[in-house]
Order: sequence, then C-alpha cells, then structure tokens
Amino acid sequence: MPTLLAALVALFAASSVAANAISRRSDRLALSRAQLRHQASHDTLTGLANRAHFSEQLELKLGLGSANDLRCVMFVDLDRFKAVNDTHGHPIGDKLISLAAARMRSLLPNGLIGRIGGDEFIVLLDNEDARSAEEKAGLLVKGLKTPYDIDGAHISVGASIGVAFARGRCSPDEVTRQADIALYHAKAAGRNTYAMFGVHMDELLRSRRMLEIDLRHAIGSGGQLEVFYQPVFTADGGKLYSLEALARWKHPALGYVRPDQFIPLAEEIGLINEIGALVLEDACMMLAQSPEIHVAINASAFELSTPGYTDQVLSALCKWDVSPARLEIEMTETAAAGESGELEKTITRLREAGVRFAIDDFGTGYSSFSRVQKITVDRIKIDKSFIDEMHRADNRALVIAMIEMARAKGLKITAEGVETSEQLTALQSLGCDDLQGFLLSKPLPRSEVLALMPRCRGGSRQEADTA
Repeated sequence: MPTLLAALVALFAASSVAANAISRRSDRLALSRAQLRHQASHDTLTGLANRAHFSEQLELKLGLGSANDLRCVMFVDLDRFKAVNDTHGHPIGDKLISLAAARMRSLLPNGLIGRIGGDEFIVLLDNEDARSAEEKAGLLVKGLKTPYDIDGAHISVGASIGVAFARGRCSPDEVTRQADIALYHAKAAGRNTYAMFGVHMDELLRSRRMLEIDLRHAIGSGGQLEVFYQPVFTADGGKLYSLEALARWKHPALGYVRPDQFIPLAEEIGLINEIGALVLEDACMMLAQSPEIHVAINASAFELSTPGYTDQVLSALCKWDVSPARLEIEMTETAAAGESGELEKTITRLREAGVRFAIDDFGTGYSSFSRVQKITVDRIKIDKSFIDEMHRADNRALVIAMIEMARAKGLKITAEGVETSEQLTALQSLGCDDLQGFLLSKPLPRSEVLALMPRCRGGSRQEADTA
C-alpha cells in the first residue's frame, strides 16, 4: 500500500507539472497571438490604431449607428513637422511623433485615435464627446502647441485640425472627405487652428487645387513670378545699404497672390527650389547691375539641405561675376538651429567661399537661445513681432538682450518691420546697424529700386563690411 500511495502521489505531481506547463504554454501562445493581432492593427511607433484598423472600426460604427447617434471625425496634421525632420533629423522627428500621440491619448481618453502616416492622425469621437468636439479640437490645438524637450532640443510645432460630423448611418468616405476639406480650411486660415466642416468648404478646396495647378503653370511657363526688393537702410546715416529679394506672384486673373499663400503651398508641393532658383538668378543680376549694393535672399531648410545647393549658388555668382561677399542668405532660426548634416555642410562651404548668412525672424524660432548663440552666422534680423511691441518694457528688454548678445558675438543687427518714427528712434539709440520696414520703404519692383541706387553712394557700411 505505501508503494502504491507513493506512486499515485508521484503520478499526480507529474500530471500537475505537465498541466501547469501546458497552461503556461497556452498562455504564452495566447499572449503571442494577442501581440500579433495588436501589431497587425496598431502603429509601431505610437501604439495608435493604424490606418487599416481605424478604417475598419469607423466603417463598423458608422454602419451600425441609429438615427440619434452622433459621431465626429477629426483629421489632425502637425504644423512645421517637416522643418523639424529637416533641421533636427528623423530620430528627433520620430520622438516628436510619439510624444504628440501620447498627448492626444491624454487629451482624448475616450476617442479612437489612429496614425494614418507621417505626421497625420485621425480621431473618432462618439456621442457625448462628439457633442463637445469643438471644445476638444481647441484643447488639441493648445496641447500640441506646447513645446517639447527632446534630447536637449526645445521644439514647438502646432496642429491644424479638420472636424466633420456624422449622424446616424452614413458613408465613412463622405465624413472623412469632409474632415479632410475642413483640414485644408484650417491650414488656409494660417495653421495652428481648427475648422468645422461647412458646405462652403468644397469651393475652398476646389480653389486651392486650382491655385496649385496655376502655380505649377506659373513656374513652368515663366512670366508670372517676379522678384521685388525691399531696401535696408543704415541706422546711423539712413543710407541705402542692401536689398532683400522677395518672390511675388502676379496671377493673370487674381492679381498679386499673397506670399503667405503661395510660398507655403510651394513648399508643400515641392516647388520651393524652383522659386528659390528664380530669386537667386534675379538677385545676382541685380548685384551685377548695382556694384554698390548688397542683396539678401531667403532659403528654406529644405533648400539648404538639398545636395547641389552650394554649387547652384556659386555658379550663379560666377555667371554674373559677382563677389560672394555681396550675397547674404537668410534662413529661419529653426533651420539655423537644426542638426542636418547636409545643411551644415552647405553653410560651411558657402561661408568659406565668402557668402554671408543671417538668421531671419530672430526670436521666433523653436530652439533654445543658448543653442542659437553657437551658430556661425554674420547677422541676426530681429523679428517684426518684437519691434511692434517695443513700447512694452518686457519686449523692449528682449530686444536689448538680442542686441547685446549679437554685439558680444560680433554680429551685425537688422531690425525688421520698422513702421513708426518712435521705433526708428529707439532702434537707433539701441545700436542697431540696419533698419527695414514700411516706414522706410515697402518692397519695390526692379525699376523703382534702380531709381534709388544713387542713395547708396558713399554708404558708410560697405567699407566696414569688406574690411
């Protein structure tokens, strides 16, 4: 009996061990299947629903809705994300996407959120959340705008959001089309905002698409794009010192299209290099015609990061037999603070050749102030937004700090957007080198600029700059 009992106990123990092993294996298999299902339906980077899973859920919910069910679809597009990738690199861009997704989950805990590619997201809200969709869209805009600290970089983007509603059963394609149209409306309104779909927006989208077609035609055929020049004057003697070359588009039916309309459009559809090349060529021709003057052109981070941009600039200068020291390239603070290897090579090579660089719109960028101080440039241009508010003590203190920082680094200083005599007097007293703004001159076509050339003779800045 003792032997039989011992055998039974051993058999029971062995069976228990085997059962536990089988159970653990089953649990692991179940977990593995769940993980595979999750991976198949969710975005790897953010953990959000992927496009296929979101579309499946959207079709399911909109197909089963009763007449009283209200749902909302939002398209969310991060503003200036491409600039982050161009200036800081893709690893930082990926971290930004992941952090933005986490903020969206926190702000919309009950919403189904999907990443549909790149920096684009889509949201589905049910019933009560859908009824407060406008409030939630505002929270998203505010929340996504809050700066991100990523590996020592201080980065701020923003979000444009399109909102559309569905009541009862309806077509997923139609409601997403409406949200997409609303998103275009938000972007056209200046970005970093939201828009609710309205029937008038179909016309807006059609107009935007026509504008894109017209811009492609304008660049391809030539003749419509012009270059205007805004004079820059010395602060000490009011002499015409340099010109900023600016692209202008004279549409045959619409007249002059605002730069803040067609420049972002050109960047979005990949035509900014063509416009930049046109401005560069015209600027070099102006330099050849007016040997007393300097000219500045604007270059985006995308242009500066494009292989061959250095050769393009140097070839144009050589073609027109112009000294590189008379050309200045203005780049945004965000581009200047980036870590793109190609961009840094471009700046280094062009500066070695003698081309000068300036940081445009200084003070409005998305990198830390200390980081910008390390950039090798020749000039900073204080943004108009600071000049507008110089009557406020705190803003005046910021302008003084920028000027002192530039002085400590041996940089030249230009104040943009000078529009009143009070601003002019204050900036002169603070030690700005050059002034630019409508008080002094608006952007002018070539013929009118050439009429101003006699004012540059004997300018006090040229000898100092070339010394």
